[in-house]
Amino acid sequence: MLQGKNVTLRAIERDDLKTLHELTTHIESSILADGAWEPDSLAAMEKRFEKRLERDNKSWFGIHVDGRLVGDINLHSIDMRSRVSAFGVAIYAEEAQGQGYGREAIGLFLDWAFFIMNFERIWLTSWSTNQRAIRCYRALGFVDEGRQRRQLFVNGEYVDVILMGLLRDEWRAHNKG
Repeated sequence: MLQGKNVTLRAIERDDLKTLHELTTHIESSILADGAWEPDSLAAMEKRFEKRLERDNKSWFGIHVDGRLVGDINLHSIDMRSRVSAFGVAIYAEEAQGQGYGREAIGLFLDWAFFIMNFERIWLTSWSTNQRAIRCYRALGFVDEGRQRRQLFVNGEYVDVILMGLLRDEWRAHNKG
C-alpha cells in the first residue's frame, strides 16, 4: 500500500472488481482515460484479473480516496531487462475528477516505480485531445517524445497519439525543485 496526503494506492483485489466494473461502464470515463470504450462484462474483467495474478509483476493498483475506489493505475508493456515500462492511469469516478487525485496518485506511483522497483524509464501515450492529462503529465516532468498523426478514430474524428516519457534522474531532479 502506498499512502499520500489524499490518495491511497493498493493492489487491486478481487473484491474491487465489481466497483471497478461499475466505474468503467461509462463511455465518458473511458474517453478521459484515453481508452477506446467497448462494453466489458464483469466476467471478462475477472478473467484479466486472474491472468494478472499469474504474472510475477504485480503492478495494478486501485486509487482510493477516503476509502472509496475512484480509479486505477498500472504498469504495462514491461521490459524487466531494460527496466522500462508504460503506465496507465484513470480517475473514473466523476466526482473525483479534476481534484488533483490523479496527479497525486501518479507521483506516488512514480516514486514506487523508480525507487522501489528500479525502473529507468516510464512512458505513456495520450490522445492529443486529452489536454488536461497532457498538462498534468508535463507538470510532473514527462517530456514529449513523439507524435503519431491521426492514429486513432475517437468519437467520429481521427486524433493524434502523443508519446511521453520520464527518466528516473529527471523524476529525482523534478522532485528536488
